[in-house]
Amino acid sequence: MGVPAFFRWLSDKFPKVVTTVIEEHPKTVNGVALPVDTTKPNPNGEEYDNLYLDMNGIIHPCCHPENKPAPATEDDMMIAIFEYMDRIVDMVRPRKLLYMAIDGVAPRAKMNQQRSRRFRASQLAQIEHEAADRVAKELAAIGQQHQLPEKKEHFDSNCITPGTPFMAHLATCLRYHIAAKQNSDPLWKNLKVILSDATVPGEGEHKVMEFIRVERARPEHNPNTKHVMYGLDADLIMLALGTHEPHFKVLREDVFEDKRTKGACFKCKQQGHAAHQCPVSPEALEEMKKEEAKNAPPKPYVFLHVNVLREYLEHALKFNIPGITWDLERAIDDWVFMCFFVGNDFLPHLPSLEIREGAISTLSLLWKSTMPMMGGFMTNNGEVDLKRVQVLVTELGKMEDTIFSERKQTEERRAQGAKRRRLENDRRARETKMFNPNGPNFGDMTAAPVNNPSAGMSNVDIVANRAQIRMANINAAAALKAELSGNPAPEPAANEEMQSKGTKRKLEDDDEQEQEEEEDEEYQDYENDVEDDEIMDSENPFSQAEAEAQGKAILKRVQDEKKEKEDAARQREPEDEVRLWEAGWKERYYKTKFNLTLMDRDEIRHIVKSYCEGLIWVFKYYYVGCVSWSWYYPYHYAPMASDFTNIDEFDIHFEKSAPLRPFEQLMGVLPAASKSHIPKPFHNLMTEGDSPIIDFYPTEFEVDMDGKKWEWQGVVKLPFIDTARLLEAMRTVYDQLDEEEVIRNSEGPSILYVSENHKAYNFISTVYTKRSTNEKMTLDARLTDGLTGEIDKDSECIPRSTLRTPLPDFDLPDIANDKSISVTYSLPRFPEGFTFSTQLLKGLQLDNTLGYEDLQLATFEKIDTRQRYQSNRGWTAQVNHMEDYRE
Repeated sequence: MGVPAFFRWLSDKFPKVVTTVIEEHPKTVNGVALPVDTTKPNPNGEEYDNLYLDMNGIIHPCCHPENKPAPATEDDMMIAIFEYMDRIVDMVRPRKLLYMAIDGVAPRAKMNQQRSRRFRASQLAQIEHEAADRVAKELAAIGQQHQLPEKKEHFDSNCITPGTPFMAHLATCLRYHIAAKQNSDPLWKNLKVILSDATVPGEGEHKVMEFIRVERARPEHNPNTKHVMYGLDADLIMLALGTHEPHFKVLREDVFEDKRTKGACFKCKQQGHAAHQCPVSPEALEEMKKEEAKNAPPKPYVFLHVNVLREYLEHALKFNIPGITWDLERAIDDWVFMCFFVGNDFLPHLPSLEIREGAISTLSLLWKSTMPMMGGFMTNNGEVDLKRVQVLVTELGKMEDTIFSERKQTEERRAQGAKRRRLENDRRARETKMFNPNGPNFGDMTAAPVNNPSAGMSNVDIVANRAQIRMANINAAAALKAELSGNPAPEPAANEEMQSKGTKRKLEDDDEQEQEEEEDEEYQDYENDVEDDEIMDSENPFSQAEAEAQGKAILKRVQDEKKEKEDAARQREPEDEVRLWEAGWKERYYKTKFNLTLMDRDEIRHIVKSYCEGLIWVFKYYYVGCVSWSWYYPYHYAPMASDFTNIDEFDIHFEKSAPLRPFEQLMGVLPAASKSHIPKPFHNLMTEGDSPIIDFYPTEFEVDMDGKKWEWQGVVKLPFIDTARLLEAMRTVYDQLDEEEVIRNSEGPSILYVSENHKAYNFISTVYTKRSTNEKMTLDARLTDGLTGEIDKDSECIPRSTLRTPLPDFDLPDIANDKSISVTYSLPRFPEGFTFSTQLLKGLQLDNTLGYEDLQLATFEKIDTRQRYQSNRGWTAQVNHMEDYRE
């Protein structure tokens, strides 16, 4: 589920769920920066016990940031990661535990998404460079003998995947940094620190949730523990709700902070166009980033308060139905389960459910209205009752015709609005002349219209023409800034002012929503990038000097071609073979997406069963843990809700399996273009025609835009990996790996650190003294503030020795007489089939924070409190009767 869409929806519907973090910054006295005293009370008014870092949400923005130039070297990236992490720790000031979780090998179900993104990124990059080569040849053909400059070294973020040398180096650097902080920082000296690096299987956030789930099941757990988790994934909100620990906050950067000024582009910060329309060249943007980075204040952070969200949900979901006892904890679990229909990383969403159309509200209202027919909650302690789910999905299926019809009406209305804006922008472009009285005169060169240059174009066309588009935009940074800031937009045309207030308000609403969707699209790309992949880098294959040398004639030709393609693209509607709004949509859907007819009932039922398996797998993944590392949804599309019939008859069980090894995941998700991150013995398997698995690595594949316009919305139709074939092929070359590669391909333990200041130090140190047994030691919860589990010797630790710096080129010295100690750490073990309770724990102390007026808006009856999502009026009419069961 995309962060911007869900995060925006949540904060709009429940305003007080998000607040800005109060942060103290270092003060400068006589040119010397004085660090903040983090041992003092937290300025946010409360103290936090445990801080959990989803480290991939730190690693990615540090290695390829979106608001400043990227670090020059990998070692520079390590320093950036240290600084980013230290800021978060200083902001939260945890008093008991810091848990650092890096993504390890993911479940097979997640690899489908990882594979699609990485292959798509590789395809786009290839098309980009082919387009650049073509432009160079065209220039040469007309006498402009300019060669493409040598490509600069480019950071491939696919290396941020378990098993790569980059991740091994990162783990070493983090171990050093933890020890350095525990030797010098007063805040860290009393902290227990757990590092779960990429050698520990599992996604980072799910390793954290397993830790919380297991710890709260122990009698030593304090029910009033205050948790904070940092991360960029919207799933963290669902995961936090699923812990049933109300004292929980999700911490993240305020991604919308740069967009407080309505209508401003978040790339160049100028008014009048969205980010995807930004006319500023990559060179100029890079210069702007460098300039802004010098004096830019730190980006603010926000807390999402789980306790406040729980209050909102209780008011919005509560019912008074005879025979069914209200239970907030089970209602929350049902709500989390319903959100999986709208979006998750493991299943495609149902065609009738779009979050921007109010899908979560629709499902929530259906849930309340169907509760009497369901006879109770759909979930219980990690289990799903498909018989009750059937009731909900049956009602959703009845709404499909209305939903698809309303969606089409909305799209047509927005298309009309887009045409109106395009005509207005073209008029402004004709009237606006680019002239800088203090700089070069651009003559008759008009400002580029602020329309979406890619609207309606195929992905291939968009990318193939990017090089030419960028060529047209290459100018000096100063001139571009003058272009953007020197000419205010004209006043609205007279005919626009004559519109009725109602019509104008409607158009403004559509404009505002389109702007939001454009912003969300940009941040969706950023989220995908941060989560695990590089979607697309905006590097320019041409230098500034080369662009100037090509002359005005060449520039004008490219500009004319660009304008011609844009004009044609604006008139073109995205292709949609299914046409869900027309009769016969279901036949077309299954024929187009699955190559099936409606007579293929057994095949369609198998698709529905697989999807139900997925819903149960995902729910258990959130509430119990990974029940099968090998399961995955074997289709690119979801079935229709109206085909979910008698789903309680499905016999659903999961095969127990182990995680893949790091190199096996790399071979399963990376394209051949990223083979440098994989040991050489495996390269031929990815590139040679006689490889038994060469079909796993296509260079050409279909991307189904599925009637959508944004690139990230396309469905990448790659062949699914046959794990048995992959492992068999890899087995033939394992004996060619060297010792270091064998270590990188092995599973490792989590590591627990304490300093000599911690009261548990002496107890933990006994791991390294002579013992009568080699068995693991059990932690004494009285010395660890309730932390339980087992510890053993860490092969990388020699107590009181000198720890060598992994970054000798920086002012980071060796740590002599290291006063920290590290041991391996494993969670307490529970018997197979143990039920982790999803109820509140005894002894919990919790006060309500919302008042009567706050809760009046906490309802799903209106699809959106701002009432801009007009397409949902039909949906609301479908569910008005739900008020019958509102208390």
